[in-house]
Amino acid sequence: MADRQLKQFGHDLFSWVKAFPRNTPRYITERLPIIKWLPKYNRNWAFRDTVAGITVGLIVVPQGMSYAKIAGLQVQHGLYSAYIGAIFYCFMGTSKDLTIGPTAVISLITGELVAELSGRMSAPAVAAISCLCVGAFTMILGILRLGIILDFFPTTVLVGYTSGAAATIVIQQIPKWLGVPNINNRAPVYDIIIKMFQAISTLSWLDLVFGLVSFFLLIIIGLAVDRWGRGRFAIQFIKISRFFIVTVLATALSFAINHNVDNDAKDQPMYKLSIVKKVPSGLPPPAVPSVTSEIFSEIAPKLFAISLAVILEHIAIGKAFARKNRYQIDTNQELLALGLANVTASFFGAYAVTGSFSRSAVKFQCGVRSPFAGFVTGALVLLALYFLTPVFFYIPDAALSAVIMVAVSVLISPPSVFIQFYKVNLWDFLSSQVALWVTIFVSVETGIAAGVGFSLIVLLFRVARPNFHVLRQIKDRPDVFIDATLDNTIETVSAPHGVLVFRIEESTTFPNSEAFKTWVLDETYKYTRFGGHVKETSEKLWSDDMAVHVRNLRKVAHGQDSNVTDDDLPKLRAVVFDFSAVNSIDSTGLQGLFDLRDLLKDYAGVTDEPSTFFEVHFVGIQSSVLHVLEMSGITRPVAPIALQKVEVLDNATGSDDEIVSESADTKHNHVNIGSAAVSVLGQSPFLKEDGLVHLTIRDAVDSVLIRSQNWEREHGNKGSDSGSINKTDIHYV
Repeated sequence: MADRQLKQFGHDLFSWVKAFPRNTPRYITERLPIIKWLPKYNRNWAFRDTVAGITVGLIVVPQGMSYAKIAGLQVQHGLYSAYIGAIFYCFMGTSKDLTIGPTAVISLITGELVAELSGRMSAPAVAAISCLCVGAFTMILGILRLGIILDFFPTTVLVGYTSGAAATIVIQQIPKWLGVPNINNRAPVYDIIIKMFQAISTLSWLDLVFGLVSFFLLIIIGLAVDRWGRGRFAIQFIKISRFFIVTVLATALSFAINHNVDNDAKDQPMYKLSIVKKVPSGLPPPAVPSVTSEIFSEIAPKLFAISLAVILEHIAIGKAFARKNRYQIDTNQELLALGLANVTASFFGAYAVTGSFSRSAVKFQCGVRSPFAGFVTGALVLLALYFLTPVFFYIPDAALSAVIMVAVSVLISPPSVFIQFYKVNLWDFLSSQVALWVTIFVSVETGIAAGVGFSLIVLLFRVARPNFHVLRQIKDRPDVFIDATLDNTIETVSAPHGVLVFRIEESTTFPNSEAFKTWVLDETYKYTRFGGHVKETSEKLWSDDMAVHVRNLRKVAHGQDSNVTDDDLPKLRAVVFDFSAVNSIDSTGLQGLFDLRDLLKDYAGVTDEPSTFFEVHFVGIQSSVLHVLEMSGITRPVAPIALQKVEVLDNATGSDDEIVSESADTKHNHVNIGSAAVSVLGQSPFLKEDGLVHLTIRDAVDSVLIRSQNWEREHGNKGSDSGSINKTDIHYV
């Protein structure tokens, strides 16, 4: 599968480069989806799009300023990010619900980066550098169509690190929310809490009142609307706009308290509570971010963390709303749009932007019909930058902290989510907890790395140690084989005397090849006896402890008090491998099969002289795997010929070249085992081994029965020690 995808990717890339000149118009249309949907724009959509755009604009203005504070920037930089992201996505986005702009998690990581380089570079310069690098990286992924890397970031890790980042943001805002001055909110979480309690006596009571009132007013409005306003958009609009409403009310009260304050000895106003103060009006002149190799190498880990957070948050939100609204988004186009938006924003005083869950949810609730709503939002933010900045002067910091805390609280997953992870899969729960607690107590980028790293280790462990099963027949359904240890309520019987049936639930590749081989041999030792040459003491190696190993295995299988010996067990006659779950096999896995076959033949006692019957059979092989096995010579080529129902017990001759597959399912007129099995028996040079391929396990067991009887007829007394398999050994109803 991966091989085909890699080849297909190379072919698509070459075809794209070769056809680029004449396909330029089509390529531009694909990269600018607005060219497709704008001519079809329905004027009936305009009302919903305008309402959605204005509503999101009323939210993003206070949120943008609040998130800029988290990022260690002045509030206007949050608005620069908001308008550029919203307008840009209108032209290139493939989701009607998504809105991009500043978000809490990205602001937090950007703030860590700003704090790291403080003293050497200004905060806006650091933000511009991060925005440019993140945009370039994201855009390259989109151009190369490498959205597949997102599949390596499990949902549990995203939930964990998002909850951890949101909790960190809430804790960082508590000092300003309560009016406790001189607390470094970039310090570790535990340090912030300790320092805050130590300085609690210095808090500003007026800031405390503004923070508490703003916080509880936001909560009360949300709860009241949820209780009495369901299904009524006019009332829901109050909840949607509560951040704007509370910010306006807090600003009006702040203005009433602060506009006529006295000045200090330095002729500076002595404001009675902490406020935003001067916000530049209009837009800054474009400037090229100054990126040096020294700075880039120093901040590369955080840039990578920001990039991952930007991409993961955006794509996860886009897919969620696309699934909810029954449409598709183009992941690679989303990466390209997001990357280009960030690259452009870096020249205009912005910092990294991505999709916002809360604002996208608001657009959805407003019944948005197209990406045009983003253009309306961007225009509203631009109007605020040009005409409302004098009003921003009196916005209380405590009120902004309350807005931040309530806004990001929805990102903190409740305990029930993690409990569900625990019930579904312990490893999923652990990966979410690693991401959660490392994010809170170390940093966001470390939390992402730790969560993803842990998940990849678990994934590799699952590949390296997949589930293996010994299959038994259901007593009343002889055509069905199951692992009886998984359900002891179903009565099963063993496979025919000396026949073992194994199933592997993973592709046979280098991480699990040795484990599979060892497991098959151990299971063989448990249930069959050794049929080969018994070595004298003088012939054994100094490290040979096989006898002890086999004895311990049999005690585990048959009970510690059992005294099972070779005389109590049948000789190994055949091994059947169910490969229905094997999607691919590599060179190491193939070599492991050859080694395993040789070891099993030695254990069964197969020699150059035909004195013992033993065969390896395969079931349910997929076409790509079958092709590899046939070309290697471990199985026979299976011809897509019509198989006629015959009484093989009476009529089969047993010739290797005559029997392709003695299928018990010969009631079908035509059987084609795999698309790769197209060679006709006798025309391929790979006829040197007895590995036969079947459709079902029942077919394979029947084949063992038939071929063992044919072998007995051919070899007569020479095979008297082989212990032939009788028809009664197979438990049929």
